[in-house]
This record gives sequence, structure tokens and C-alpha cells, in this order.
Amino acid sequence: MARLGLSGLKLSARLLLGDAALVSAGVALCTAPAWLYAALPGVLGVAAGALALPLPFAGWAMLRLPFAARPPAAEDGIRLRAEDAPALFREIEQVRARLGAPALDAVYLNGEFNASIRQHRQLLGRTRNVLWLGQPLLEMLSADACRAILAHECAHIAGSHGRYASRVYFARLQWQEAARQLERRKGLSTGPLRLFMNWHVPRFLTASLGFARECEYEADAQSAQACGAAAAANALVAVSLQARALREYWPAAYAQAADAQPPSPHARLAGHTELALPRDEAEAQAWLDQALCRPTTGDDTHPSLSDRLAALHTTASPEQRATGPSRQSAAQTSAPQAAPTSTNPLPWRRASPTAAEEWLGDQRLPLAQALDASQRDAIEQTARELRNERDEAIAGHHDLMRKQRLRALSADERASMAWYADMLTGDADSAAILLEQNLRAHPGHVPTLCQLAALQLRRARMAPTEASRLEAAAEVLWTQAANEPGPQRLPCLRQLTAAALRRGDLEQARAWRLEADLLERQTQAGDATPRFQAHGLNESDLRKLADTLDPLLRTATGVWLLRNTDSNRLALLVLARDSALARAIGKLTGEQSYLRRDCEMLLARLLPRVRQPVEPILMEAGDPLLNQCTQACLLRKAGA
Repeated sequence: MARLGLSGLKLSARLLLGDAALVSAGVALCTAPAWLYAALPGVLGVAAGALALPLPFAGWAMLRLPFAARPPAAEDGIRLRAEDAPALFREIEQVRARLGAPALDAVYLNGEFNASIRQHRQLLGRTRNVLWLGQPLLEMLSADACRAILAHECAHIAGSHGRYASRVYFARLQWQEAARQLERRKGLSTGPLRLFMNWHVPRFLTASLGFARECEYEADAQSAQACGAAAAANALVAVSLQARALREYWPAAYAQAADAQPPSPHARLAGHTELALPRDEAEAQAWLDQALCRPTTGDDTHPSLSDRLAALHTTASPEQRATGPSRQSAAQTSAPQAAPTSTNPLPWRRASPTAAEEWLGDQRLPLAQALDASQRDAIEQTARELRNERDEAIAGHHDLMRKQRLRALSADERASMAWYADMLTGDADSAAILLEQNLRAHPGHVPTLCQLAALQLRRARMAPTEASRLEAAAEVLWTQAANEPGPQRLPCLRQLTAAALRRGDLEQARAWRLEADLLERQTQAGDATPRFQAHGLNESDLRKLADTLDPLLRTATGVWLLRNTDSNRLALLVLARDSALARAIGKLTGEQSYLRRDCEMLLARLLPRVRQPVEPILMEAGDPLLNQCTQACLLRKAGA
């Protein structure tokens, strides 16, 4: 069990340390006035006891935290009963019995593409076990995949591992909630508790996240034992692909509803709805390649897809992944009805039949409608946000049309005009003409290349007779865009991988994939630290900028001007003045240093006066970005 591992022992020690430290410090602070009065003679004891009167308030806050009621988990969604979905409850019972997990007290259907199970400790030590199943999950995946997911969730509550994981889970919520409360109640009386929290909470959360990942590995292993390693791995891959397909689908499902009729996304999904993406197995393979490049980070509760598949010993080799669909299936993917023919097909399509069809039966549509009704407020809010985005797009389109009557549009503006025409009217042919005209006027314009390539691929799907010509044209455009430096290279390389798979060129697909994987890992490794280069401004512009920012230059310890290589925008790195006394006061009171506040106020007042768009970055002593702040990029006061 994960509980008995080294990380579990460390986590248990931190749980005990946190509670023991809080109780000890709480008792000491609560009794501080009494023992100070008793320890010091005469008037000195009375004065010390009087000065210590605020301390019991902080001590009481410390004492309450370990014994506070655990935050209840809201049991939201549609409560399912055995008579509503007997097939589903039979599956749950079979999986539960196979893993030796305790009986479930409640099963809920919610709107998430997920499944989760939790244990809630009640009076007299009884444990309440609750399972949540996402309706989109049941509607997208097969019964075999959902069965493996059920086994994974039941494994979390099997044996003592379940109760211990539940204890850790609630402790993590408890400490996070305590930190939020202290953030709202800043003051000297809560200073001691805040000092302890600043030391203990980050370490406890780090240890608990590591334990949570071990629990996920263990649950995967038990799911593989119960349902087979192939089924467990297939479920992980299907969840990754279909989650992305749903993210692309939901906006369209909301947008197609009329203003007078609120959208019913879950009922629409319960119908025989075809999802627009992924277009074919080749595109799904590119999605999977991208997902497998994502590493497990320190703040993840779940390991990455590649790590989970590796733990199941089912990860395909790089050569096998590079080939993706077989030559035969790649040639057939232009037809919507074609099925993969490889021995281990990629689960890129919506399952047929789905788990919802097999397990919910006649209740499938009524349950989806009830779910829409229960989430009506949230659904209408999302629909309003999408309508507002469309209204903003219409306003942007009208603004460009007004500008076009006054002057010639720039390359970026003409590309935006084509995008608006395609999105608002659905006229792909007119949008393609605008983009082709923009390329003739501005050869090599990267946004136009990418936009036209995506448009050509969409037109290829709508015109099968011209599919080969349009797909070849799109591949040429993506190749041009991928040869240009910038953030567009990575998505273009993924598209080129899919394009090579479609035409059966497995060697070229492998080459594009390897280049994209390398760039993906480099990009993710560099996400934590922004990359900068010389600002590139001339002396005249620097003097004007220094004159404008003169009050800030007089207040801050240092101000440096650089250029962000990712956004190509100017970055103003500001180091506020600081002192050990100010830091100590800030830790006790929780208040921000007045020197830092002064810099923030000056930035808010002065930056609107700067002609160039500048991104402000406020640093503290010891910030890693200081390594990039050289004398050459230091912004000096006028005359200095």
C-alpha cells in the first residue's frame, strides 16, 4: 500500500507534526498572560501579563484548527438509484466486489468529464462512501473503458489505503482553507500562526501531492489487475483524447442554441451527435503525441499520461508511436466511416456503443435532461459569455470595416478580417480568398499562413473530391510557417505530423513528431522562467522612457528594460527597495511592504503614459530574474 511507503511515513510525520505544533503553541499562547504574571515579580509581571493579553486569541485559533470539523464535500448532481439504472449498479457491484472495496452509500451523476470517489468520516467512526460519475464520460467512452475507470476509483477506497488517503485529502483541504482565512484576517495577533503556516503548509502540501500521485499509480495497478492492463491503458488514452474533443465541442453546442431557448448541452450530447474534432485518426495521433510530452510537475495530484502508461508497462516505443495509424487506415481516414485496422486501434472516435447506452438504457436521455435542468444557471452563464464573445467579434469586424474605408489594412488586420468573415458568416470560400490576397501582398505572413492552412483542411473535409489537393496545399502552408521562428512552430509541426500520416509517409511523420516533441519539452522546461533579450531601443527612445518613469527610478532599487522573446514585448523589471526589518514586519502582520506598494502605485500611474506597450514585472530580493538584469539593460535617471 502507498501508505506504508517512505513518502507515506514522511506524510504521517508531517500530519502529526502539524497537529502537535499547533496544540503546543496554542496552549503556550493561551496561557501566556498567566505564566508571565506568575514568572515575573510585582509590577513587571502585571505589565507583562497585560501586554500578553492579545496572545490567547492567536492561541485559540491554533487550538481550533486541528479539531475543526472537516470541510464537507457537496454531494451535487443527480442522485442515482438502483431502479434508475440497474445495469450500471450491477457493474459497480461487480467491480467493487472484485477489488474488495466497501459498499457505496450514494452514486451521483454530474456534468464533469471525470469520475471520483470520496470517503467521509461520520459520527462513531462510520465512513460514508460516495461515487460521482460524469455524464460526458459515460457518453464518450465505451463500457470497457468506463469499467476500468470504475475499478480505478474503487481501488482508492479498498482496504486501509482508502481511509488514509481520505484523511490526507481532508487535511490538505483543511490547511488550504486555514491559509485562506489567515490571508483575509491579517494582523499582529495572528502573526505566530502565520509564521508556522508559512513554514509548514508548503512542505505538507508538497509531501501530500507526492503521496496522492503514489495513490494514483496504485489505483492504476489494481485497475489493471481487475480489468486487464490493455483496458486500463486504453481508458487512460481515451480519456485524454475525448477530453480534448469535448473541449472543442462544448462552445459549438452552446452557440447553436437560440436566444429564446436555453442550451441543453448534456441532452444534446446524449443524442447521436458527431463531434467535429478530431477529424481523423492522424489528428488524434498528433494530439496523443502532445499529451505524452507533458511531464508530471510538482503541483500535480495526478501523474502525467506518459508516466501512468509507463507504470502499466504498456507505453508504445517511439518508433511505434511515430507510425501512428497503419498505412491502410491512414489512407482510409478521409472517409468518416472508415475504421482503424491496426491490432491496437487508437480510441479516437466516440465509442459505439457508449457506456451510457449500455448502462443507462431508457433513462439515458431523461437523466441528461434532468442534469441540464439542475445546472441551468451555470449553463445560461456560459451561454451568455459565449454570446458576449460573439458580440465582441461582431464589433471588431465592424471596426475593421470602418478602418478599411479610411485606409489600407495591415497584414494582421486583413488576416483578422478573414477570420471574422469565416467565424461570423461561415463563408470559408470568401475567407480563403481574403487570405490568399493577403499572402500575395505580404508573402510569408505567419498568421495568414496558419489560418489559411487550417481553412484548407476544413474545406477538404467538406469537399472529398478535392481533398487531396486541399490537404497538400495546407501542408505546404504549414511547412512555410514552421520554418519561421515563433510560438506557431509547435502547432504547425503537429499538423505536419498528422498530414504525413494521412498520406502514409511514416518516415516523414516520425521526423516531424520527433522535432515537435523536442520543441514541446523545451517549451515546457522554459515555462517557469521567462526568456529575455536586449530591448533594442535607440538612445532617444530610452531617454524619453527614463524621463517618463523618473519617479519610479528614484524610488526603486533598480529598473531594467528587456524584451520578452516569447511575446516580443518590452518588459520592465523592477526591484523594489527592501530591508530585513520590513520583511520581518510583513511576516508578522501579513501586510505588504509599503516600499513595494509605492512601486506598484507608481507603475499603475506612469505606464499609461509610455508610448510602447510595456509589461511590468515586480521582483523581490533573490528573484531568479535578477540574473538576467545586467548593467547594459539598466534604465537610468535622466543625467545619470
